[in-house]
Amino acid sequence: MARRLQRIGIGLGTAQELVVAMWRGPFWWMVPVLAILLPVALLLILLQITPAVAPFVYTVF
Repeated sequence: MARRLQRIGIGLGTAQELVVAMWRGPFWWMVPVLAILLPVALLLILLQITPAVAPFVYTVF
């Protein structure tokens, strides 16, 4: 359990560093793009879990 929490902490630290680098560096314009794409990706992943909706989501790709 401790190893899992440590891995999650490392992953969150990496994500935090990525966000800070994008905001401070020349990639600040990517922040709105990611703010739109990440929720859409999560929605598609959650829709694939639902058996009734999954065949329709697969046809999108």
